[in-house]
Amino acid sequence: MKGSNSKGYYHVCTDGRAISWMFQDEADFIAGVNRIGLCHLRTGTKVIAYVLMDNHVHFVLHETMPKCKEFITLYKQLTGTWIHIKYGLNDYLKQLPTSLLLLDTEERLLNTIAYIDRNPIVAGYRFLPTEYPWGSARYVFKISQEEVKTVPLSTMSCRVQRNLLSTRITLPGDWKINNKGMLCPDSFLEATAIETFFKTPVRYAFFLAKKLEGTVEQEVESAQKAFISDTELRKIVKNMILQYYGKDRVTDLDVRTRLALARKLRHRYASTLKQISRMVHLDKTALEGYI
Repeated sequence: MKGSNSKGYYHVCTDGRAISWMFQDEADFIAGVNRIGLCHLRTGTKVIAYVLMDNHVHFVLHETMPKCKEFITLYKQLTGTWIHIKYGLNDYLKQLPTSLLLLDTEERLLNTIAYIDRNPIVAGYRFLPTEYPWGSARYVFKISQEEVKTVPLSTMSCRVQRNLLSTRITLPGDWKINNKGMLCPDSFLEATAIETFFKTPVRYAFFLAKKLEGTVEQEVESAQKAFISDTELRKIVKNMILQYYGKDRVTDLDVRTRLALARKLRHRYASTLKQISRMVHLDKTALEGYI
């Protein structure tokens, strides 16, 4: 199995049982799709597959585990801000559980992509997954994209882009946006990767027809959550400093050793800089650029 500092394919999802809704109307879903593009640009994480459901999201991402965690953390933050502004709810997604599962075999990767694409029909969507507007299935094995009017972002002023997308991030000028204000997913989605994995439309259809819910959901349930609480991480740190350094407390370590410990926490558990700062008793600025 690859370490967290190696690139891999990860199934990243939120818990659909934790909240009653995440997206309530078309505007919410459009903004939700746009945030995928923004998170891709901010983190450099490749988006292989995705689906936005009314109360949860699924992604297959390709990057290191810390980068994939950064992607979903940012996605939740941006979504939480949208919900706060539109619905007046504070910290609505703050405690929303999130799972990251390494897809370390071809079978698990293909099963998970098909599971994600099957989500809408399992939830009661009465059309083929390729017709669901908020998922990546409609962009796989297509001769052309939908016949919807689109324009390149290069034709828009920075102010118009910011108003439409609620961001100051500079987006590539060749990315396109449709007349409803949604970024065209083929700008950031690695649809050709899915086609390479499945090889033919027939094989893709075969996987879509498989009942995968039990298998994939069991894997997600049993997967260790990548978001470790401070309480759990302190226990891990205590064992690490005893095992690696023969000490009982972090404060018994010199700065150089604490930096080495911080690096281990970053790559092994994908902890944030703020959390690592608390664990190793070093200022966040001392950690930046080192881990």
